[in-house]
Amino acid sequence: MDSMMTFQSLPESTINPSKTGAQATSAYDTSSFRPMAWIDRPEDIRMQQKENDEVLYTLLQQFAFDPAQTTLGNPRVNWRVDNRLNLITYLTVALAAADTYTNVAEPGMFKPGYTLIDPSSGQLMVVDEVDSAYAKSWKNTAVEACNLKLDRTVYNNQSRAIAANSEVFAGLPIMGETGTPKEGLTTAPGDPFYNFIQLFGLYTQMTQMQKNSIMTGTFGTHTHLIETNWSMLMQQVQRQILFGRRGTDNTTNEGQTYMMNGLIPQLTDNVLTVSGVGNSLIYENVSDFWDGLFESANTAMQKKHICGELQFMNFLNTARQVGAVVEEPAINPAIGASQFSVVTGGGKRVEVIKDRFSLQGKNLSDWGVTLDENNIQTFEYAGFGLKLLEDMDIPLQAITRKTDAIVGSVSVAAIDPDTMGVIKGGSNRAVRRNELGPLTGLND
Repeated sequence: MDSMMTFQSLPESTINPSKTGAQATSAYDTSSFRPMAWIDRPEDIRMQQKENDEVLYTLLQQFAFDPAQTTLGNPRVNWRVDNRLNLITYLTVALAAADTYTNVAEPGMFKPGYTLIDPSSGQLMVVDEVDSAYAKSWKNTAVEACNLKLDRTVYNNQSRAIAANSEVFAGLPIMGETGTPKEGLTTAPGDPFYNFIQLFGLYTQMTQMQKNSIMTGTFGTHTHLIETNWSMLMQQVQRQILFGRRGTDNTTNEGQTYMMNGLIPQLTDNVLTVSGVGNSLIYENVSDFWDGLFESANTAMQKKHICGELQFMNFLNTARQVGAVVEEPAINPAIGASQFSVVTGGGKRVEVIKDRFSLQGKNLSDWGVTLDENNIQTFEYAGFGLKLLEDMDIPLQAITRKTDAIVGSVSVAAIDPDTMGVIKGGSNRAVRRNELGPLTGLND
């Protein structure tokens, strides 16, 4: 077949390799022959101290956090909490000098024959009857419903008025020379809590050609792909442990799904907000809040407060002003994060730990959660422990592609919520810095 195109008119590269020719010594094809120079390998991260992306997860592991410690075969987890019976309550109504009926917030701690003591006035009264259900319709002189009938004439008691909200105690039951013991009582656990166990998982894919390619570093390797997704998943687990919202739904494509409640939704009764105009982030306020978390009989001897970078700095500065820092900031190699220790006004010790990654950005860097290692329990669903499943592709596709999956399940329980709390807010920076923020340029 004849061609209208001559040999000389064809592009040179389509016929044979380009030939060596003369070239001026001042010009070089740098893009083809001059290698790119790096201080280190391109993927190396230069830090004084490599910080742990998974501080919260690592910390929970130090709390003996191991979901496998409680492997369950039901997606719903239930628990109750009991506490010490303190035998202290308060009057919900005022007690006039002439009153023989009164109302207390906890009538269950009294039985007929028990004494009722008002420490502020020194009065001692004997409980004649208890009507917790208000079935007898007792009223005081102010015509208010009452649940205790009192004898205020015994033991030279001087009947005086007692203000509403005054604290009173259940005193020792009386027994005469020929009397009988009075009925005892016991404690009942509070209302049950519950949470769901949440399943999670993701998969990765890489062609066999890419897997077998020689790379100058770790980028583009199968190991890097797995490590990156494992790290990302652990950060997502951390945030779910903090902020997850409980729920369940019957979906059309995946069947029944369960979402766990994180720690913060479980601690909504113990929240201290210290931001706003006239910033209230002073150490005395924080110390008083922390001391309250040690009142429960279930508390550990010290707490760990994990917080964002801004709150970490604020706490350090305000604690130094009152001399409350007992251990200066330093990297704790066991968790890979900075921490310092303070002592509260009540003499309790709290370790403050910086978590730059779970609590980052302008909305969360001034948040913190105070944790009690005696009162955190974690769970996993049977058969769904955290694991890497390799070679999950169909056999024919596996010839050219490698597919792996990372799956697991998790749930967390704040056993006694009174031992833990959330602190939000702090002083904003005067200088805006280039902080950790949303990542850009991520490849699919």
